[in-house]
Amino acid sequence: MIFSDFRQPAAAEAYDIALDFLWRTGAVRDEFATYQFLAAEISRMVDRGQTSRLRMANLAISAHQRCFATVEGRDPNIV
Repeated sequence: MIFSDFRQPAAAEAYDIALDFLWRTGAVRDEFATYQFLAAEISRMVDRGQTSRLRMANLAISAHQRCFATVEGRDPNIV
């Protein structure tokens, strides 16, 4: 899935970085849900004025790990 946000070109790069990381670590359980989640999270960051692609990617990854760990019944605070 391709993500683009005309307001902030770095958002597409952040999406790609986050998605690549999640795939490589095996964190993607539901492909479509992950695509939607990352797009929504990064769009919210752009709305708040975030411009750093690495910061957006890291925040999106952390949010995904928290959200999907909770959905899967694991405590996201325990590694």
